[in-house]
Amino acid sequence: MAAILTRIGRFFVPAELEVRKRRLELMIWSFLLSLSFYPEYFGFLAWFSLVRPLMIITSLKSREAFGAAYFFSFFFNLFSIYWVAMVTVPGMVSAVIIVAFYYTAILMTFHRVYRFRPVYGFILLPFLWVGMEYFRTLSQFAFPWSDLGYSQSYYLYIIQIVSVVSVHGLSLLIVAVNVLLWQIFRKGVAVENKLTSFFVSAAVVLLLVAYGWIVLPKYPVPGKINVALLQGSVPINVKWTKGNAMHSFELYDSLTQSTSDSALLYIWPETAAPCYLSHDPDCQLYLGDIARRSGASHLVGALGAGMVNGEQRYFNSCFQLEPSGRMTKRYDKVKLVPFSEQVPYQDKLPFLKKKFLRKYLTFIETYDVQWWSDFMPGDSSVLFEVGDYHYAVLICFESTFPEFMREVVRKGADFVVGITNDTWFGRSVGIHMHSRIFLTRAVENRCWCIRVANSGLTYIVDGYGRIRQDLDIYDVAALEGKVNPLDSYSFFTRHGDVAGLASFLITLSIIGILVAAWFIQKILSRKSSRSA
Repeated sequence: MAAILTRIGRFFVPAELEVRKRRLELMIWSFLLSLSFYPEYFGFLAWFSLVRPLMIITSLKSREAFGAAYFFSFFFNLFSIYWVAMVTVPGMVSAVIIVAFYYTAILMTFHRVYRFRPVYGFILLPFLWVGMEYFRTLSQFAFPWSDLGYSQSYYLYIIQIVSVVSVHGLSLLIVAVNVLLWQIFRKGVAVENKLTSFFVSAAVVLLLVAYGWIVLPKYPVPGKINVALLQGSVPINVKWTKGNAMHSFELYDSLTQSTSDSALLYIWPETAAPCYLSHDPDCQLYLGDIARRSGASHLVGALGAGMVNGEQRYFNSCFQLEPSGRMTKRYDKVKLVPFSEQVPYQDKLPFLKKKFLRKYLTFIETYDVQWWSDFMPGDSSVLFEVGDYHYAVLICFESTFPEFMREVVRKGADFVVGITNDTWFGRSVGIHMHSRIFLTRAVENRCWCIRVANSGLTYIVDGYGRIRQDLDIYDVAALEGKVNPLDSYSFFTRHGDVAGLASFLITLSIIGILVAAWFIQKILSRKSSRSA
């Protein structure tokens, strides 16, 4: 164990002075790249923060390049998602370590292609990077959080392009510009080619701004469907303390009564009702009474339970209560946060369940370590009905999946509701990153969306990413507003994530070619050694 810790220490703090300098520079650039996701002004950093890391990695031999690539990827993830530790330290560490390998694999694939022929590496890197981003959406290990395209979500003109090319298409353009800017600093590149690279890079950004300026309507259209967003800002320790359920119920009852009674739908945040609403008759009666007195439908975030393969399993759910007080449809969250809400492939990896771990790792109980939960994912998305309209719900992490939201829009949703409980993350950058991901989904599908958080960043956003009405962080308030139903599909909604899928297929092809070439080389070397 001591030997392993020593090797890890040497990796992060190497003995050689030149390596330490290189690692420090990579750490600085990883921080600047993560800073591009911070609110308001820092998105421009994404357009050039990869230049120097790429220069460093390509200057090294394979083993050293791997170390540099992983070091850069590790710290980029650490600076980007450190706030997950506020919920679960083991989950954050697992996510940082695992996701760093995704970036490293792509950077090393690029390194191999670049070493074979640099021009091929320049051409393929944007596709390799986006192929990796798309891959991160495909399994239960999925953690598609820091896609580069999200860094532009504060720039209203630039973000409009995602309705055509998706967030992954915007990521592709960002990496392409980084590659072009790299040419300016490469030795041996003619001055005219350096100038061409600079002007093409500038043209890409200017064309994105021009496109956004053209398509963004000058006069925003007002909404017509009345909704009420309830932000309770209930502290986590208050909400889940035994015997405190009535505090939440009475709070949301008072928020409901504070409105003008014109809302067609009242929306509560994720797990706003701290009970198993599917199995708690008292909870159902109390919430049904709130809905009945309001004369409107209520969408309530709560926990659910049910039997799966003869075993009682638990879900992160939401329920709709009708104006009559009757509970009708239920939706169980499909996309769960890996190593936070669930163990990926928990039925196939039972040794990672809390029940098993607590048996052998006694420190979990002794020191009250916040380990991951064992929620069960739901089967599929659900359409809810309110009046003459249909809407779908994304619970928290689900907003990070472009194709998942596209699926619910194609299914017939007139608008989309996102409910979340970002109180876990205080005032960290995590709540802002999460919010801008949801906003990007609205622009991709040109769909009005409603975001209701337990605390902070509750708002109504139109299909162009303009926040029409919002609440301040930690307000305890009801926000009355209006949304419009979807009137037409965007190019992305009609055709899907073309940029992401195409890049993924190209990435698979390149990796397949490299693996095949490696096997052929091994076979030939063995034959030559035998003949010798």
